[in-house]
Amino acid sequence: MNSQQSIRKEILRLVQTQHNSACINTRRLSMFYNMPEREVRRELTRMAEENVIRLSGWDGHSMRPYAEWHSADEFVNSKADDGHVHVSLEVREKAAAATA
Repeated sequence: MNSQQSIRKEILRLVQTQHNSACINTRRLSMFYNMPEREVRRELTRMAEENVIRLSGWDGHSMRPYAEWHSADEFVNSKADDGHVHVSLEVREKAAAATA
């Protein structure tokens, strides 16, 4: 399993253990998996674009869903959230997890 797959698996595990919604520290994941924080954030945006998760981050004024950010790069490069993002599973993922 490569780093990208490991990060995806860990993000889903963290969210599922917290009843399908969690605050994730991207810096902590970055250190644990020995990869740049930017790559962790990039993987989160990929998962959001694939509709696997819902993603929100602090924009300096309020929590804003990823879909409302101007671009993936804006979200990835943001430092306003101090490494904390909110992640929840998409509805279809919740239903699949409940039947598994």
